Amino acid sequence: MDDISRINTNLSRNLVALYAFEMVAKHGNFTSAGEALGLTQSSISQRIKGLEVDLGVLLFKREHRGVSLTHEGLRLLNVVRPAMTQMGYAVGSLLERKTKPRVRISADFAFSTFWLLPRLGYLREEIGDEIEIQILASTVPPDLDDTDCDIRIHVTPKEQIKADEILLLEEVVAAVCSPQLLEKIGPIRSSADLLDAQLLSLSKPATAAWQTWQGWFDALGVTGERKKNYISFNNYDMVTQAALSGDGVALGWIGLIDDLLKKGSLVTVTNDIVASDAGYVMSRSNADSGRGPKLVFDWIADQVLTASSI
Repeated sequence: MDDISRINTNLSRNLVALYAFEMVAKHGNFTSAGEALGLTQSSISQRIKGLEVDLGVLLFKREHRGVSLTHEGLRLLNVVRPAMTQMGYAVGSLLERKTKPRVRISADFAFSTFWLLPRLGYLREEIGDEIEIQILASTVPPDLDDTDCDIRIHVTPKEQIKADEILLLEEVVAAVCSPQLLEKIGPIRSSADLLDAQLLSLSKPATAAWQTWQGWFDALGVTGERKKNYISFNNYDMVTQAALSGDGVALGWIGLIDDLLKKGSLVTVTNDIVASDAGYVMSRSNADSGRGPKLVFDWIADQVLTASSI
C-alpha cells in the first residue's frame, strides 16, 4: 500500500511534467514545446529536469540542435503518449458536449439500419436542431460503465431486463428471401427443406444474444445436416442486401424488415416463425443528466408503443 501511495503521489506531482515531456518528444526541442504549451523554454527545461530527478533516469539526450529520446525516454513515451491522447479525446468530448448537447445511441446494426434510420427525420423534427444525434452501430453493446453512451439498444435475454429498461421488440424471426429466389428453389414445403438451400448467416460474437440458424432449426425441431456451407457476414445490412440480391435465404427479424415484406422485396419462405426468449431492449446511461437523452429515450419508446397499438 505504501508503494502505491508513493507512486500516486509522484504521478500527481508530475502530470504537467509528463505532458511537457510528451510535447518535447513531439517537437524535438524545449523551445517549440514551450511555445505549444504557452510556457517559456526555461520552464519546460525545469519541468523535464524535475521529472528526470524524480524518476532517476535521463529521458533526453541534450544535443546542439535539440534533444533526442534516450532508451528510457522512449519506453516512457510509449506509455505516456497513448494515455495523453486518450485523455485529450475524453476531455475534448466532454467540453464539446457542454457547449453542444448531443445524444449518443448505441444500437446493433440491424436496429440502426432498419428501425432508427427510417425514423431519424421524424426524430429530428420532434427534438429540434439544437441537439446532435449520434448513432454508433455495433454488433455488441458497450460496457455498462461506458458513460460516453447515452442510450443502448441491443438484443438482450428477457430474464436480464432491468426495471428501468424497456423491451422495444420481442425477437420474432422468420426465414426470408427474394421472390425470385423462392420461385427458383421452391416450393419449400417445410423448414426442413431449407437444409438443402443456400443460407445467409450473421456472424455472432460469443456475447451476442440474437437468434442463429441453428437456434431457429432447434426451436422447430429440425434435425439433419446442411448440404451447403453458410455465406456469413458481420453485419445484418449485408445479410439483407445479399437476400435482396437472391444470394440465399436469411433470417428476418419481424419488426425490422416489415417494410421489405410489405413491398414484396422479401418474402417469407415458410409459415414457421420462431419467437425467442430475447428482444431488443433499450436502456439509458445513469450518468446523463441532460434533457436530450430523456427526450430521445421517451420518443423511441412512444414510437414502439404507438406501432404496437395499431
